[in-house]
Amino acid sequence: MIIDLLKNHVYGRTGFYRKKFNKIGANSRIWYPCISDSRDYISMGDNSQILQNSRIWSYSIEGQPTPQLVIGNHSYMTYNLTILLAADVVIEDEVLIASNVLITTENHGMDPESDIPYMDQPLTAAPVHIKSGCWLGEKVTVMPGVTIGKKCIIGANSVVTHDIPDYSIAVGSPAKVIKTYDFDKHEWVRV
Repeated sequence: MIIDLLKNHVYGRTGFYRKKFNKIGANSRIWYPCISDSRDYISMGDNSQILQNSRIWSYSIEGQPTPQLVIGNHSYMTYNLTILLAADVVIEDEVLIASNVLITTENHGMDPESDIPYMDQPLTAAPVHIKSGCWLGEKVTVMPGVTIGKKCIIGANSVVTHDIPDYSIAVGSPAKVIKTYDFDKHEWVRV
């Protein structure tokens, strides 16, 4: 009986999120709790999951359309995911995201001569695109304006500040490509 109650508590919330999100595909799950601030800017494909304690938050920039989060099919996002949207985020199919990952499209103004504190300066924004088959390791941060190419691997604790080409392994802060996949040799090759 206790197991049934726990199942209902965890899975039962997906129905609640279906009302909050624009679209949740077949067999997709959003585990409780998941904090979001809007009802219509998130779309999720089939067979995808967002695990517990995730936060998805949008920030409006005057004169800009509401940013959208689009998650593809068969993607798996683990615990404590944070996505901050002031521009669009696209996470394509079959993406694996480990715990404690931050994906952000926004940054505060950074004018030290202004009388306005940094937290109140106007936001800047640029979209993020994570292509199919990627794997983002534990505690990765993806900064605004970044595209991570198809089937890339981003190592744990990396900070991605610029685009990563398809079939690359990138690590560090800022993340640098250390290997690319060689289809002729059928192996990862050091750069």
